[in-house]
Amino acid sequence: MDREALWWAQAGPSSVLGKIALAVSRKERVVCISTPTPRMSGLAAAIERRLHSELSLDSASIDLTAEDQSQPIAHMLAGFLDVSAVEIGTVAEFAVHPSLVDQVMIVDGLDRTQLRRWSLFLRQLMAEPPEETVVGPVLLVLLPTGLDRDDRSALCGPATLVSTQGMCDRYDSASYAAAIGARPAQGLTSRVGHAAAIEVAAWSSELLEETVGWDAADQIAPFPLLDRLVAKRQYPFPCWENGLVDYWDDEPAAHAVAALQHGYVDHVRRRVWSAQASVLLPFTHRVLRSLISRHQHVLARRVSPAKPYVRKINDHVKTIEDFWKLEFYDLKEFTKDLLSPNEATLLGQAGWIRNKVAHFDLIEPEVVSRFSDYYEATIGDVDFDIPGWNWPRCGQSMTLTVGPSGAGKSTWSAAQGVDVVSSDEIRKERSPDGEVRGAQSEIFHEVRMRSAKVLGNGRSVIVDAMHIESDDRLRQLAIAPADVRKRYALIDRPLADKQRDGGWRGQKGLVDKYHRLFADQADAALAADGRGDVEVIDLRIQNGEQAAE
Repeated sequence: MDREALWWAQAGPSSVLGKIALAVSRKERVVCISTPTPRMSGLAAAIERRLHSELSLDSASIDLTAEDQSQPIAHMLAGFLDVSAVEIGTVAEFAVHPSLVDQVMIVDGLDRTQLRRWSLFLRQLMAEPPEETVVGPVLLVLLPTGLDRDDRSALCGPATLVSTQGMCDRYDSASYAAAIGARPAQGLTSRVGHAAAIEVAAWSSELLEETVGWDAADQIAPFPLLDRLVAKRQYPFPCWENGLVDYWDDEPAAHAVAALQHGYVDHVRRRVWSAQASVLLPFTHRVLRSLISRHQHVLARRVSPAKPYVRKINDHVKTIEDFWKLEFYDLKEFTKDLLSPNEATLLGQAGWIRNKVAHFDLIEPEVVSRFSDYYEATIGDVDFDIPGWNWPRCGQSMTLTVGPSGAGKSTWSAAQGVDVVSSDEIRKERSPDGEVRGAQSEIFHEVRMRSAKVLGNGRSVIVDAMHIESDDRLRQLAIAPADVRKRYALIDRPLADKQRDGGWRGQKGLVDKYHRLFADQADAALAADGRGDVEVIDLRIQNGEQAAE
């Protein structure tokens, strides 16, 4: 199928053809079609195909521009189909002539000085009753432009009027782009560029074929290439009748090149902004929502109906009781001590872009590209609404060790015969002695990334870390979907044994510190943090005896 046929096969253009075919199927002898001049490319051919495929009718396109239309109209039209004028004396004979049976004439080029005669002819033709099984000649009249409402009404009379105005919307343009092989590649830059290419071209298939072939950077910032097109030809002031403005997505959209040539820069700029916003705003909100989800157990204690967050902005006081409604700045303030460096950078970039777009600023392609590259490099930092959506379901499970430093968690984990992701081993990758000073958020981010990868490969995993705090356990659990088995393995041994084998942790008093902390927190872990989907295994050893499970 050639490109013209593809365009007219889209839902919007096809619906116009459907209205014409429906009128003909109802044996209407005259259908008036309101459409711009120059005529839309491929319109007549598309009508011919539709009538032939649906109604098995033959069509002939007739351009009367060069004809003397002061002659009898029935004779003139019949002559185009090789019917002699002597065979037709009246409109009634024209309507039933055997050579014109079931013949559709797509008539263009009406002489505006002869509209009165055309009006009389069309009304006489419509007054002729159709036969039972066949219809005589059917006239599809492409109306001349420049008619006022009264003139158009007088010309068409009771005939069905079909207009091509607003026949195309965003979905038609996107579908056509896909049909000719223009689809966005993976990545934010490509998606923003593709959206801009469609938005700039709007209803113009000719311009769309041009813009979808540009590089993504040129699509995001299209003005230099549009200016080159401006220099190639002169356009009249855009309006619907000259085919340079049409209704598209609930508002008039001018042909972008014609708009720029006539100084409507902001009109095109707004469309570029709309395209950027349509992709970037949901994307930045995804980042925000993801980080709120990841830290929701902390945020729920800080923002709630019982503990609302009140923020004053100039004279405006904003009260938030639902932590899901926190904005970028709010989340940054609440999580400044929790975010890993990657999370903080991602949140900062997303917030900056969101604010720029929200203030109707255009984002330069290099900024979109950097953000896209960073996102791709840290895609694991973005949690999705449905965790593990693309994991195979192989009966894999996730077990979290829960216990203080020196409890024997690593020894137990290594003996289970499944993959182990150890926070201590990750620390050793960063420091030869295994000591990483300061915040541990980056370490545990890596733990979550690696354990999710194991589960995503269909294998069970043991997450070897202390997990003494409830928040730490819940954040780790959040990586796995509800249908993946989850367990807590509580592990401990006598303090003296831990002190004996404590190494540098024992020297710094960390063994004693976590021994006491675990004693205070163990009940919450034994209760599975109130989670009904978590199995608890109690492997603690006290005085040489293992606790009952």
